Amino acid sequence: MVCSIKYDLPTHRLFPPKHKKVIEAERTISRAVSNPRERLSIAVHEASHALVFRKFGIGVRYGGPEINHDCPTDIYSVTYGTAQVRDKDYLRLAENPENFARVLVAGAVAERVLMGHAIPSCSDFEDFLRFAKRKSTADIIGIWKAVEEDYCRELSRDLNQQREIVHEAEIFHQTIFGIDSSIREVSNSPAREIAAV
Repeated sequence: MVCSIKYDLPTHRLFPPKHKKVIEAERTISRAVSNPRERLSIAVHEASHALVFRKFGIGVRYGGPEINHDCPTDIYSVTYGTAQVRDKDYLRLAENPENFARVLVAGAVAERVLMGHAIPSCSDFEDFLRFAKRKSTADIIGIWKAVEEDYCRELSRDLNQQREIVHEAEIFHQTIFGIDSSIREVSNSPAREIAAV
């Protein structure tokens, strides 16, 4: 599966010879997007974020894999996909820690409920700690845990919401990764001829 990678790093890191961290990041992305189960996990995660953003009236668009470089710390990071919103909407949402937590826990909770596991990621929680307003760190962590538990119970019981996430995950998948031809081959033969083989 081939998909384009967005690079957010100094251009000299891309010129031959590429920086070894860039090559390592490209391999990490390639491994993830070549695995259908990991692509599905990414799609479920980002679709769930998007649906909750929309419930709060925030428009979303999808972004694909990215390699980022933080120059001051010289740290490289990889993103497999994103539910992107405008900065001002994100910061406005952060003013209400409960709603902000609901958006950010949605991805991992949907993965756990629908897939039985979640890809380990700290970025959503780190964003919550960095941007959530008006509370102490202990209060912020408490809000995160409470919202996560509530949403997990709610999503586990709500089949319509699960269906909505699966449908939106397919939209994410087609938008970012394209149609996966490895799952189904296109055939001009009628189904009865294929079944007879």
